[in-house]
Amino acid sequence: MNSYVLQHSLSSGEPVNIIYEAKDGSLSQRLVTVRRMDKKTALVWCHKREDIRTMQVVNILAAEKQKEYA
Repeated sequence: MNSYVLQHSLSSGEPVNIIYEAKDGSLSQRLVTVRRMDKKTALVWCHKREDIRTMQVVNILAAEKQKEYA
C-alpha cells in the first residue's frame, strides 16, 4: 500500500503524509511530495523542512494521501 501511495505522489505531484523511522530509531510524521523513487530510496520534498530529503523506502512505515487530495 505504501508503494502505491508513493507512486501516486510521484505521478501526480500531490503531497502525502508519511511516518518515517530515522537511522536512530526515532519516528517522525511528515508531509512530502515524491520527486524521484526507486526500489530502495525516495527523493522527496519535505514540506516541514522546506528542503529535498532522501529517504529509505523501507523506513517509510506508513503513507496516506493528503485528505484534501483524496
